[in-house]
Amino acid sequence: MKLIGIVLAGGKSRRFGSPKAFASKDNKAFYTYSINALKPYISRLVIVTNPELETNFTSENITSDIIQDVNEYTGQGPLAGIYSAMDRYVGEWYIVLPIDVPFIESSVIERLIEQISPEVDAIVPVVAGKLQPLISIYQFNVKQIIQEQLDSGSRSVKSVLDNCRVKYVAIDEAEPFVNINSQLDYEHYIGKQNE
Repeated sequence: MKLIGIVLAGGKSRRFGSPKAFASKDNKAFYTYSINALKPYISRLVIVTNPELETNFTSENITSDIIQDVNEYTGQGPLAGIYSAMDRYVGEWYIVLPIDVPFIESSVIERLIEQISPEVDAIVPVVAGKLQPLISIYQFNVKQIIQEQLDSGSRSVKSVLDNCRVKYVAIDEAEPFVNINSQLDYEHYIGKQNE
């Protein structure tokens, strides 16, 4: 089974105030936590980013492919990033992670991988009643559904899931899913440890 890891790093980080991918926890950039959680399970790693950040990633000596959204969907959000990676790299399954989850652990990825089956198109964790569609696994055939959503003007990941056979996986531990969106989140969850 060919698993491709997709790290979504194309956001503008407006609420955070600087590129979240390069914010740090324990003196490591956020994006490294996503990469390290994926590495044990994937045959290829793809970072999807925007033109402003691409040079930052290339200067980091990362052993992965760094791409931008395909032209027709540039800047169209996470779905465009997922579609762009699927369009460029053919695999059976794609494990998707954002770059702003510095508490993510490989054990979460392993739990999701255990749910892969021919009867499902997507495997999505549910934490405290909330879907986590950007920390999920998608089968290659979801690419067509994503394309249809983007072509219709929808950027909603939920709309994609509504058109898929989804296996929802309840996960009790919330910390790996903590998403750092703002400086307040950073202070609350990480504190001033890096100063």
